[in-house]
Amino acid sequence: MNHKLLIDFMHLLFEFEKEMKEEFTSIYAPTIMGFKQWIRDKKVQEEDQELGLEASTENTDQHIVLSFFKLANYSKTYWRSLLTDTPLALPDNHIFLMNLWRHGEMTKMELIRKSTQEKATGMQIINRLIELNFVSQKDSEVDKRSKIVEITSLGRQELETNMDDIQKISQVVNGSLKGTEKKMLNQLLNKLTHFHEEVFSESKSKEELIFLIVNHEK
Repeated sequence: MNHKLLIDFMHLLFEFEKEMKEEFTSIYAPTIMGFKQWIRDKKVQEEDQELGLEASTENTDQHIVLSFFKLANYSKTYWRSLLTDTPLALPDNHIFLMNLWRHGEMTKMELIRKSTQEKATGMQIINRLIELNFVSQKDSEVDKRSKIVEITSLGRQELETNMDDIQKISQVVNGSLKGTEKKMLNQLLNKLTHFHEEVFSESKSKEELIFLIVNHEK
């Protein structure tokens, strides 16, 4: 038996348990999975220190953004793998349909903003859904220049047919997070989403976005 390895393991375990007791709300579950995640995070922190990357606000901000990008890519890969033979293989199709199902009919531009898409790309997605008969459009009674879109019965049926698979994807994307961790993360993400929804509640030019980015208060 490698006694040194066992001793090193016990030291790590004691350190993990001590940290769990000292923190009022730990982000790690008191399980072997939580312990493994704590070791992985500890290794990243040590590597950052070796590279001179202290846990500054700037470094943390960048790490959060990088994590969002990576999680988005992982999510799309899971999504396309399971739904590859369906019209919902493109996640944007699902996002647009869900927004119409939840919020009811709206103008095309309202749907594009609510789905966080650029105008040109958003119009392509809407036209694609209209061709699939998942969405219908009509003239607006308020503004004749605008079109009102709504989900069709066929669009609802497509969502309902794939709901079980979508739930399976959602579960694997949430990984090993426990109930309380999911609730905590959901609250933080809702707060962050609300901030950006306020920013994009109206169309912004490139110059306006640059001004916001450069002058955002830390």
